[in-house]
Amino acid sequence: MRKHNDLLKNGMSYLGLLPFFACFSIFILVPMIQGMAMSFTNWSMRSRDTLRFIGLENYRYIIFSDGLSAVNFRASIRNLVVYVLITVPAGLTLALILALAVNQFTKWYAFFRGAFFIPTALPLFLATGIWMWFMSADVGLIASVLAKIGIGRGIIWRNTSGYAIVLCVIVDVWHAVGFNLVILSTGMRNISKEYYEAAEIDGASVFQKMRYVTIPLLEPVLFLVTVNAFISALQVYDIPWILSATDAKSAGGPGQVMLFPVMEMVRNVYSGDRSALGRASAEGVILMLVVVAVTCIQFKARKKNV
Repeated sequence: MRKHNDLLKNGMSYLGLLPFFACFSIFILVPMIQGMAMSFTNWSMRSRDTLRFIGLENYRYIIFSDGLSAVNFRASIRNLVVYVLITVPAGLTLALILALAVNQFTKWYAFFRGAFFIPTALPLFLATGIWMWFMSADVGLIASVLAKIGIGRGIIWRNTSGYAIVLCVIVDVWHAVGFNLVILSTGMRNISKEYYEAAEIDGASVFQKMRYVTIPLLEPVLFLVTVNAFISALQVYDIPWILSATDAKSAGGPGQVMLFPVMEMVRNVYSGDRSALGRASAEGVILMLVVVAVTCIQFKARKKNV
């Protein structure tokens, strides 16, 4: 009888999880498997083309070919590496500093958290549009101030190599810092005050309390925010597309200074070239493997340090 009750109880618990697994299978698992299968075919937008299996041809083209699409994808990977190496450390460092500052204001804590979260609540196209206006070479408020001190004078930020990546980073950090701040500040408030009181008795300075108390006890939250930041940055699409593209062909701007992998995939889909969908799927699989590899490295590194 007891076993029957346990089985019924567990069965109801699993039944409650059924909607999640159904949605996960329909919207994530099945499309992922389908995309991987498409990467081994010559699938294109041309209805007259016969769908057939071509093995690793799409991957060979992307990695070794001198074709325009392959060259653009490799350039987008280089842009992505630079973007990730700048935006993730910059965004997390700023969020951590702001979280530490906000936690000092007991009465105004909720106000400051809400104020910093406002950019995150904005639609991404609107946030990007605001910064396009700020950085306009003619009337942009911030661009004008920077030009007076010799930074970016007379250039169009979103069309210039180097500056374009920096502009993407600025928009991304400004939009995401509020979310990271809320997570980090909540984690800080869950740290018992007894640890800080003990550190003060031992004569610890503010910096020492942050280094030896806050950071170690905040490690699980920092790890969560870091993994999320890497995954988000590796899949960047909206910001550079809005900044650089008027249509699929112009994505990335002059000289592909703001081209990223997801943008190149979308452009492949709309190009109408032979094997366009298969090639885009292969690029998607490569990016997925990069995301999985980076995430696994993070988990492995954390496991060694814990």
